[in-house]
Amino acid sequence: MLTKGIFGFLFILIFFFCPQQNIAAEKSLFPGQKVILDADLDSDVDDVGAMAMLLNLHKAGTIELIGVVVTSDDPFAPVCASAINTFYGCSDIPVGFLKGQPKLTNHSRYTKIIAGEYDSKLKSWDDADDAVKLYRKLLTQNPDESVTIVSIGHLSSLQGLLQSGADQLSPLNGKELVKKKVGKWICMGGQFPQGKEANFYRPDPQSTVYCLANWEKEVVFCGWEVGNKIITGGKKLKSEVPNDHILYRSYELYNNFAGRQSWDQIAVLLLTGHADRFFSFVNGHCMVAPDGSNTWESASAGKHQYVVLNPEINKDHISIFTDDLMIGKKVPVSQKPEIKP
Repeated sequence: MLTKGIFGFLFILIFFFCPQQNIAAEKSLFPGQKVILDADLDSDVDDVGAMAMLLNLHKAGTIELIGVVVTSDDPFAPVCASAINTFYGCSDIPVGFLKGQPKLTNHSRYTKIIAGEYDSKLKSWDDADDAVKLYRKLLTQNPDESVTIVSIGHLSSLQGLLQSGADQLSPLNGKELVKKKVGKWICMGGQFPQGKEANFYRPDPQSTVYCLANWEKEVVFCGWEVGNKIITGGKKLKSEVPNDHILYRSYELYNNFAGRQSWDQIAVLLLTGHADRFFSFVNGHCMVAPDGSNTWESASAGKHQYVVLNPEINKDHISIFTDDLMIGKKVPVSQKPEIKP
């Protein structure tokens, strides 16, 4: 039997001397999937981290990011999203915005500044596509069951999609279009096996109730309790990213690299081939009350799953891996999750 010291020495050898490749170019858990991101890009900075990960995966060919829907009341949020796309050389990725809201308010520490300091294809929120129209356009344009929706905010735009009627883009209504075109929905929301989490209850809990009641395809929920344990965006990011980088600037503006929980990034990690080593999945059904609180009903054949952190995995290893994917850094091909001593 290997002693702990020998095991640690072998791990170091593997880590430092295995061939290098881009972390983003690793096999996808959902090969060939096209991804739509639905984000509340405003109050927290983990949305920016998630976008950086997706754009690195997109540029590496692991996934195809076909659109970004911004579900927020911040008028600078869609311009900020467009600026992030543009910085990564992906200005043609369309950005949608939840329009028709009674009031728009800038409450973010970074969206307005990022929108002003970096080039963007959009000049104002009004230049963005309507969120529901963009959803319908992207789904119509892509093959059946080819799209994975990754939502990392509240579900108002997704509810709008499900409630949409036939139009010039498609004779299908929203529910029919989702059933035909979407393969999977990855949702950062809820607290499992039960609890009350912000994306489910603030500011629009009824959208959560509606979406879960009317969604017929598979859903994987990334609960608050998982991302809350994974801290990223700290000293490592500060030291390894140029200070004129849009990722650096966003985390600097948010909390000056004090580190932040990675709720949204966990949803993106599920798109990589490392997900089944980092996490386990519980089958069943998520039930949501009118106030947005949720409970779980276990069922082996349920269409819902929630993510559980594998107990043998060192959470700091996942933090490093996530930071590296945000940065776009090369890592050893044979790097494995670290086993706790």
